[in-house]
Amino acid sequence: MYLTAHRIRRIKGNKAEVGINAFLHRHLESDLPKNMRFDREETVNQIVHENIGKLVAESVDLVPGGSSVLSFIDIVGGENLDKERIQEFINQMEPDIKRIHYPITKSAPDMAIKFGIAYGLQGYEIREYRALAKRALRLFESPEPPKWRSENPWIEIYCDSSDRQQTFSLAPATAEKLRQVHDEPWVPARVSVDRHTKHNIELIHGDLIQHIAPILTDLTLEQIASQGGLILCDSSSQKKIKWPELKEL
Repeated sequence: MYLTAHRIRRIKGNKAEVGINAFLHRHLESDLPKNMRFDREETVNQIVHENIGKLVAESVDLVPGGSSVLSFIDIVGGENLDKERIQEFINQMEPDIKRIHYPITKSAPDMAIKFGIAYGLQGYEIREYRALAKRALRLFESPEPPKWRSENPWIEIYCDSSDRQQTFSLAPATAEKLRQVHDEPWVPARVSVDRHTKHNIELIHGDLIQHIAPILTDLTLEQIASQGGLILCDSSSQKKIKWPELKEL
């Protein structure tokens, strides 16, 4: 099991947005070595960075991706851990929080916790630790199915072509969903690119759609990829291509 919560900060326009995102990952028995001990730092790092498991629940204040992490708590352990054991270990770690150097890790044979905080938040360690632990435990107790991870893309972009240019816009259903994500009064954009400019962009910077999609959706490429990518529909030929694979559907 890998349970984590992050306080993140994102610049959008001229203002900063701050929130907490929490994620719960589960492992199959075959995913990890038998009799794994969590009191080895290399084991904790392996799970957090290399084998996070399958995402089964999330609680999201800000759309994932394109943000800086201000503080985090990572909780790893066996699949048989219950809330009482996690809460007990969180309480045991709290006296260790006021350290000079971060991140810090506390471990036991059945679980481990890693906590880190950005330099600018030092002095608020206990507040951050409690807030993140509370959010993580709430998700563990009441798992919310992932909303911002998908294998099947729902972001669809139309491409209207003429002899001189191509115009890109969002499908109506995509625009409506993104309007709910970004809150009113978000207005989807349209982007037109003449063919000469398109040729030069792709010659220097690669596939054009990776530059157009963030403008149209107001999402980062990481956020778009987390939705399974996108579908580019040529309005003239009705051909559909899935990005980033660039595979015709």
